[in-house]
Amino acid sequence: MKRPATPASRWTAPLIALAPLSQGALLVALAGGWKAPVPALAALSLAATSLAAVLALRALRSARQQAAEARRTLEEAIDALPASVEIFDRHDRLVAYNQRLVEIYPHMRPLFERGASFEELARASLARGGIPDAVGREEEWLLERLASRKTEREPLLQRVHDERWLRIFERRTPSGGIVGVRLDVSDLVHEQQRLAASQAHLQALIRVAQNGVLTLDRSGHVLELNPACEQLFGFVADELRGSHIELLFGAGLNGPASGERLLPAALVGGPRELTARHRDGRELTLQLSVAEVRTETTDRFVAIITDLTERKLQEVRLREANALLARQSTTDGLTGVGNRRLFDQTLLQEWQRSARAGSSLALLLVDIDHFKQYNDHYGHVAGDDCLRRVASLLRSCVGRSGEPVCRYGGEEFAILLVDTDLAGAQVVAQRCLDSMRLAAIEHAGAPTRPTVSLSIGVVARCGDAQQPAQSLIEQADAALYQAKQQGRARMVCAAPRAA
Repeated sequence: MKRPATPASRWTAPLIALAPLSQGALLVALAGGWKAPVPALAALSLAATSLAAVLALRALRSARQQAAEARRTLEEAIDALPASVEIFDRHDRLVAYNQRLVEIYPHMRPLFERGASFEELARASLARGGIPDAVGREEEWLLERLASRKTEREPLLQRVHDERWLRIFERRTPSGGIVGVRLDVSDLVHEQQRLAASQAHLQALIRVAQNGVLTLDRSGHVLELNPACEQLFGFVADELRGSHIELLFGAGLNGPASGERLLPAALVGGPRELTARHRDGRELTLQLSVAEVRTETTDRFVAIITDLTERKLQEVRLREANALLARQSTTDGLTGVGNRRLFDQTLLQEWQRSARAGSSLALLLVDIDHFKQYNDHYGHVAGDDCLRRVASLLRSCVGRSGEPVCRYGGEEFAILLVDTDLAGAQVVAQRCLDSMRLAAIEHAGAPTRPTVSLSIGVVARCGDAQQPAQSLIEQADAALYQAKQQGRARMVCAAPRAA
């Protein structure tokens, strides 16, 4: 390496060059070439030579001081490095090292100081159990390590004592030696271990999660999915990776009207309910929640999918069960028409509505004539069948579906006709009588006629907030009593009640 010249060398070089010249002059004089006195020339030559020697010694001393200073500066710089530095000669013996190496291996200082070989140093570490990965296979590890020093290789990550991790860099020098640098990366490795443990824990949770989990890129393509997603949609992971989420959710996402593919960023926010399709075509009801996960190097979206299909089916079943229960609670189990409970509820509602609107409300009380004799003659099973046939006939005679036919009790039925005056009520009552006569249900036990007949009490009036709805029943019941008294198989209209 070339170095810049110092001030002393600028003077020393000419004087050193002058010494031969002075000696040459002296020789010339001795040969008679010059006329100057010989003693004077000899003295001049000796003085020049001495001066050159003194200046040369001074220059040498200054160069040594500068070299020592440079060496000291270099050693201090190497000692100040955060990494250890070790230099081995071509015989693989330690010839130089810094303080950091002693700090890492304080128990090996004596070996360092006497310039031990790398193999001696390695065996000393193995003997102390300082290389956990080599425990139980020390000789094999040592052979592998010595062989690795003979070839250029990638930096070595090595675990040593006290859970310390070192990144070791080794390079050969042109003279055959080896320069090694050991960097303590324990904090980094421990952080990576904690991160790996956290990721493993998270992955385990995702794998066993009951909810589907999808990882999406910014364009909406599937990157990863858990087993719950595979089971939910009927696809295996390899089939879904790289696919767009519209393959799973289709039109359920309500994408942009322009026809462009929906981006996950548009789905970020609260959970939303949507429909999707299983691979076999079954419709799924799902809840989708999407969150963005952004770091300095990545931008991903995580979708959490909850299967609501069974819950929705249960809700439908529950509604149907409640509706059935409601129907059963208001339906006569034998005849299938409304029961007394439904009649009472409907009468109260329509009575109040009639009172508010001033509209007419009609009631038909229907009784099967001589029904006890029918049961006595044909038996109760036949009697039940007769009740069902009469109920069906009455329901067919009521033109509007909102007007209930109810079993009032025993063989009595009640028909409420909303917004119907007395004339309209009489039309319905006559239709019931005619239909019953045409049905010609045999009644051999009747004392008056051979077929089943009906007696009907008819009343029609406006509701009155000052009177109970029961008053309408009382009027219809009185009219029914009169119909029976007049010979049955007829209708009788109740007389208008005085204001």
